[in-house]
Amino acid sequence: MSLQTLRHRSGPRFSTWRHVVGKQLPARASLLGSLVPASGWAPDFLTPGPDHASPTTGAFDAIRATPRRRLEAELRRLSSGHRLPSWTKLLADGDRGTLDAVSDTLAAYYDVAVTPFLDRMRAVLDADRAWRVHTMAHLGVGAVLAGLHPQVRWEEPVLELPGPPGQGQIDFHLEGRGLLLSAHIFCGSRPRALLNEVGIPVLVHAPVWNLQSDSLVAAPPDTRPHSSTALATLLGRTRAAVLEALASPAGHTTKQLAQTLAISPATASEHVTALRNAGLVTSLRQANTMRHTTTAPGTKLISTATRTGGIPLP
Repeated sequence: MSLQTLRHRSGPRFSTWRHVVGKQLPARASLLGSLVPASGWAPDFLTPGPDHASPTTGAFDAIRATPRRRLEAELRRLSSGHRLPSWTKLLADGDRGTLDAVSDTLAAYYDVAVTPFLDRMRAVLDADRAWRVHTMAHLGVGAVLAGLHPQVRWEEPVLELPGPPGQGQIDFHLEGRGLLLSAHIFCGSRPRALLNEVGIPVLVHAPVWNLQSDSLVAAPPDTRPHSSTALATLLGRTRAAVLEALASPAGHTTKQLAQTLAISPATASEHVTALRNAGLVTSLRQANTMRHTTTAPGTKLISTATRTGGIPLP
């Protein structure tokens, strides 16, 4: 999906990432381009299941061990909609050298396109997970699924998903196998169903991006607006109370925060903005709802203040 995002060259969120990655692509990146269309389905063997989802859990070893039968079947499916170069016949025949070349190129691409941005990605995905857990606990699985996309419908036991443009809705039958929800940085707005006979059905969806991490490439520290000024304003009593009130993964909406502290929504919003500019609070938007919670530095500040007798207030 990151390869597809790299090709699309649209959307400001990934513009700087594209620029950085585009200058460092591995020499044989065209091998991957042949296997990954500009949009739509790509061979599943390139995306190992949850047991081998990253290099540290053997992702590339799992790709190298793909059986010939699976390679042949998936490349046949790919060729039905895309013209493939002649070398892919060797891959379909299970040629180990060709499969190793694809795996090595994919690993080199990962080192350029993913590894330098892992911390940023994890921050986005951790915040998204906290949001989904909160929704599950308070509103149930139907609300979690409905929150993935406006066209997602859960009519037990069938999950209806938006299909590709012009194809309408798709019925997703789980057949009692459960479902793994997997937020993916490069998914795009439409959830993708990965349903095959190899493992657990997976529904890949876009995460809720927080306002500080609206780009995979962090701005240099000296370009972040008014951080020192925002930190200085934390000495106020109300602002300290706002920070403490937001110290949970579920956080609060602006309205909930105002009700909790008996302040106006405008005042709550002003204090959240200052704390967010200081890097102590993150704000997540989903549809028309904005939820705020503390970042790791914000939580650490509260913990330090508690050990030393509290945040000094005037």
